[in-house]
Amino acid sequence: LDLGDVSNVVPNSYISAGRGSNTTIIAYVRGVGQNDPLWGFEPGVGVYIDDVFIARPQGALLDVYDVESIEVLRGPQGTLYGKNTLAGAIKYNTRDIVGEAYGRATVELGDYSRMDIKAAGSIPVSDQFYLGASMAYLTRDGYGEVVEDVLPQVYNDVGEDVSNKDLLAARFNATLLLGDDSSLKFAVDAVRDDSNARGAQRLNDAWGPRLPDRYDVRNDMPVTQESVETTGASLTFDTSLSASWDMKLIGAYRESETDTLIDFETLNSALFNVPAAYDDDQTSLEAQFNFSSDDWAAVMGAYYYDGDACGGFDVVLGAFGLTSLTAGCVGTKSYSIYGDATWSISDNWNLSFGGRWNQDDKTATVFVGQYLGALEGGEKALDPNNMPADFILLSVQSDYTNSRTYDDFTPRVSIDYLFNDNVMGYFSYTNGFKSGGFDMRGNQAVFPGTTDGFESETVDNWELGLKTTALDGSLIFNVTGFFADYSDVQITTQQFVEINGAPTNVTAVLNAAAQENKGIEIETAWQPSDFVRLTANLGFLDAEITEFLTADPENPGQEIDISDTVEPLFSPEKTALLSSEFFWNMFNGDGYARLSYVYTDDIKVANLTPSTGDQEAYGLLDATVAYTTQDGRWRFALNGKNLTDEEYLQAGYDFGPAINFISQLGFYGAPRTWSISATYTY
Repeated sequence: LDLGDVSNVVPNSYISAGRGSNTTIIAYVRGVGQNDPLWGFEPGVGVYIDDVFIARPQGALLDVYDVESIEVLRGPQGTLYGKNTLAGAIKYNTRDIVGEAYGRATVELGDYSRMDIKAAGSIPVSDQFYLGASMAYLTRDGYGEVVEDVLPQVYNDVGEDVSNKDLLAARFNATLLLGDDSSLKFAVDAVRDDSNARGAQRLNDAWGPRLPDRYDVRNDMPVTQESVETTGASLTFDTSLSASWDMKLIGAYRESETDTLIDFETLNSALFNVPAAYDDDQTSLEAQFNFSSDDWAAVMGAYYYDGDACGGFDVVLGAFGLTSLTAGCVGTKSYSIYGDATWSISDNWNLSFGGRWNQDDKTATVFVGQYLGALEGGEKALDPNNMPADFILLSVQSDYTNSRTYDDFTPRVSIDYLFNDNVMGYFSYTNGFKSGGFDMRGNQAVFPGTTDGFESETVDNWELGLKTTALDGSLIFNVTGFFADYSDVQITTQQFVEINGAPTNVTAVLNAAAQENKGIEIETAWQPSDFVRLTANLGFLDAEITEFLTADPENPGQEIDISDTVEPLFSPEKTALLSSEFFWNMFNGDGYARLSYVYTDDIKVANLTPSTGDQEAYGLLDATVAYTTQDGRWRFALNGKNLTDEEYLQAGYDFGPAINFISQLGFYGAPRTWSISATYTY
């Protein structure tokens, strides 16, 4: 289980691994998110570990271990805690270690030589001091491999795994109780992902027949040189200031490093290779105050973020003997004040209102240059001041440093009415934003305006909902309707053009679009008896790009609206979860079974325009059977996922006809898998 499985439960959400990666997250909520993991972009959906915001997508697709709960908040966020986000937030809440000694260990074995080991425990050192630790070691063979080619493999062994897993994660935490009303919590965590490259299937036959297995590759770049490392530490102080006021202070530091080799054509030839490296660090401080009285409840606070995100990548076009280097950093200092209050007007009516003021100061350094000379295998040349001696600089397409400040204020208001003890209705309006920035790939020679950066993206979001319980609490029925109007949508465009006679990938990030997303979400759970529980969650989404301005090829200097030719990414019109759970007594213990079906409608995973990466509707069938002993200490389970072995794309690249359709790739989700697990708890 990782955060990607959460989207199976939450309507109108999509969470998965990114292109060419196992732990870089793609997260979309109600048709809005961030598909590009390049440094310098703000996420559309925020990810939190406890109260700490994770700024970069690398390593953010967390595996679930020692977790208390996972929350998914839909719609703009920013008046309650942490960093502002445009579309939603995912919060990973770890287990509280205060209490009696606790231990839990799980071993899970399965096909593809899967072996997962998870352990967590905590002990009271005294009545005031508690220690806890947890770890996860997750391994399996690849779903695919490097296959034999007519050309000899130089940098890979035939049969080398791709799409495998080799991940180690650990967490240590300590809690000190300071009297009856205060506590000090310290936590440190680390993740190292040494999984090999993720396999991708070519989606055309322009360079020879595609491989029959959707995970196999012919890559000439080494598949064993992938690495993602993330570490973090946090310190949280909680105290009660009075009968009405509580205070929380949070300080955190996180950093990550990524090394990756992306083979954009998956052939045994350096036609389109991209070796890359990213590193980032962030420091955040937050002061939060909570107030409660008979008629009022409120939260208010201040948030500070200081982060640097850097990286570099080479675009190697071996057939032309060319290498293009993109390198740079973006530094962000963010200052925020937020607040949200709820007034109980009467026994039935509640009025909530809040807002957030935010200032982001950003400084970017960008270099893009093209060289005569080509790298081979796993070679990298990511420093413009230290390029290979035989490389010749052909052109500098970007070389600048610039700074911008983005100020935004976003209000929120909602009202809810309690019809009776079982039915509550609400209406809300929220304004949200995603800060602007600088395009790290931007080509200054072609688009001089790239040095000025791009503007913030904003949204006006309205919701109308009903939350109900019935049948003595055995039935839960919630329905929400929403309408979101997005302005200055940040759109990345890219195309190959000839510069100085050489093919060059030219990109631009433009505030060129407007988008309207509207839909309905229905979430139901019914437990008609102690034996069975039924769940049905449905999402209906109509996401439409209503304006997309781009240069008119027939009228230089003029713009044309091409919105009727594009569709939003990761925005299926319908999503659904149907599940049945069964509970019974067996061998003096408890039996459990679950059967679930997840449906995803047609979805675009590569380009806004019609693409070979467009995925048709598909469904995933999963099942679990488990037994827990009478004392609750042992649990044994048999799990099956994607039982019908559905073939479905999770992400992709599509550069269209560039260089004879050189890069049209699809990254597929996991095949049918099974596993057995044993868990011991004390």
